[in-house]
Amino acid sequence: MWWFIGIAIVGYIICMMVRDRNEDVRAHITNYGGMQTKYRLLIEYFTQHPSARITKLTSDNVTITSSNMTVWIDYVGGNVEISMKTVMPLLGNISKKWKYPSSYSQELIIQEFENFLDWNMQHMTRVASKMSDL
Repeated sequence: MWWFIGIAIVGYIICMMVRDRNEDVRAHITNYGGMQTKYRLLIEYFTQHPSARITKLTSDNVTITSSNMTVWIDYVGGNVEISMKTVMPLLGNISKKWKYPSSYSQELIIQEFENFLDWNMQHMTRVASKMSDL
């Protein structure tokens, strides 16, 4: 009998957590037109490449895939999380995750992403230069 009460309590807690999360998504994403509207600048930026397209869209996630990169834009507990996975010649697989408050400037997020890519390209150039010196 006690195990049944324990399961009921755990089930109730899980239901309350899911309800709170759904209310949070509704208040911060759905009420602003959904992920495609709220994070329009980010989505437009990441879909600029001709092969890039949205492969998954939910109430709290957008997945964008291109020929050499996948980007996930997630709303998680008041924050926007951007995860990127790509394959770069000479450097191999690169993964990076950024986390910002949901109200953070999308222009600044794009600038930080471009700075990260620039840094990696400079690193790749240094590696290629060292390899050619051998």
